[in-house]
Amino acid sequence: MKVKKIVIVGNSAALRNRPHVKEQSLNYGQLISKGLNTEESKILYLVESLAFGRAIMTDLHKVSDQIINSFGDLYIINMGAADAATREMSKWFANVLNQKKQTLAVKIAKFIHLIYYLPFRTILVKLRGKRAWISKSKFEKMFNELIYKIQHNTSGKIIVLSLNIPDERVEKSVPGSIKNYKVFNNILENICKEKGLPFLSFDHFKSEIDYPDGNHFSEVGNEKVANKILSLIKREKYV
Repeated sequence: MKVKKIVIVGNSAALRNRPHVKEQSLNYGQLISKGLNTEESKILYLVESLAFGRAIMTDLHKVSDQIINSFGDLYIINMGAADAATREMSKWFANVLNQKKQTLAVKIAKFIHLIYYLPFRTILVKLRGKRAWISKSKFEKMFNELIYKIQHNTSGKIIVLSLNIPDERVEKSVPGSIKNYKVFNNILENICKEKGLPFLSFDHFKSEIDYPDGNHFSEVGNEKVANKILSLIKREKYV
């Protein structure tokens, strides 16, 4: 049987299902696999996820070898949500907080976060100038580099997904997010236009239905994303 591989490069938006109400809740990658691997299919479609939580473009060195060496027939890129978010803390401090090993330093950092950061999150975002963990210019440069590496080291086609625009609840907590996400979406769309790549926009999605926590897709949202991707794959014969 012929085998085709689809590789998803992204952050937690490509992994999570919110709210996770049952064990059989599937993300869009799993739904794509289910939609392609039918009884009638004469091809085995493997969907490999290289997505991981809180990933920004500067973190992709962790999976850069896998991205290329997976030699996907199709790459679905879902990056930018963690990059565009305005932050109340520096990246290094967030990395300490998210370490799995509970060392004394991690425990102290979590105590500081609980007492100092959480209660004053909105104020701290403003004091940091509503900055994200990566600048717009660096994001654009690194996203272009990612596309270049895939196109010049594999024969895989590429689909780029847009970012979910935060709702007012998220904006109130981390001000500047809506503006930043729109700017980063424009960067992604412009890169796709320049390189002739499909850009799937989710501007018509409603946050309360499709991504209720302001970022991660719901069950309904994941189904809509999967259906849009499947429709494009079948129409353009991407795999």
